[in-house]
Amino acid sequence: MTVTAGVLTAPAPAGDFEVAVHVGRALPFYSQSFAFDPGDLLPPDYPVDTSGGFGLELNGGLTVSGAVTWRFSESLGLEARVDTAKVDLQVEGGQVSTDLGDLIPGLPSIPISGDISGAAPIGRLVPLSLNLQFVAGEKVQFVASGGLSYMPGVTIDVSVAAALGLGDIPGLPPITLPDLGLSAAATLDSGVGGNLGAGLRVPVGAKVALVFEARALGVPKQSLGWDAGSDSSPIEEVLAAALDPIEFQSGFFQATGGVVFTF
Repeated sequence: MTVTAGVLTAPAPAGDFEVAVHVGRALPFYSQSFAFDPGDLLPPDYPVDTSGGFGLELNGGLTVSGAVTWRFSESLGLEARVDTAKVDLQVEGGQVSTDLGDLIPGLPSIPISGDISGAAPIGRLVPLSLNLQFVAGEKVQFVASGGLSYMPGVTIDVSVAAALGLGDIPGLPPITLPDLGLSAAATLDSGVGGNLGAGLRVPVGAKVALVFEARALGVPKQSLGWDAGSDSSPIEEVLAAALDPIEFQSGFFQATGGVVFTF
């Protein structure tokens, strides 16, 4: 939604160009949870009780946008814009706990537990859009625009590790197991989606207006599978195959304020 403050009494005449610059904050759409289950290593007939897992959360940061609009009538214009959003993909660590039950007849059940942590560097999101823009009003103008968006490929590099250990087993000290690590890294393909924004414009001069906008941009989800790595253990390979793929959504909502110049 765009809110603009200014002194103009009508939309710009047909044939004029407008240049806008916006600064604000991005609020991404993506969030996903995963089950990290050591029980996947065992045949299905073993009594296994597992809880825990981890998540991926895409958090927003600074967004900067620029747009050029050619007004072919007082109320309609063709807008070309670029939006750049700094985002942070975080691994929401947790704990995993598995009880292997009566794995060995006559012995107590074997508990396994540990902490999950990780890192997930990601590139900046930079969608390019071509929109139809509508303007109505006089001293305070309503502005809306929407159209097609192209999202260039974005690089994702996720790594997750679980530090596991055997729990309390009578007669034995705590036993630390080797860490289990998984990763998912790729440059996702570019995609075509859409964007829609609206707001208000209040002019502050004959050729200048302040603008405040809310806009949603999105492209279809893309899948990214997990990999245990070339030097992985058989255990890590089984866990990587058992995890659901990353279904990444690179769209985001943004709230911005800025200025529009008319030429």
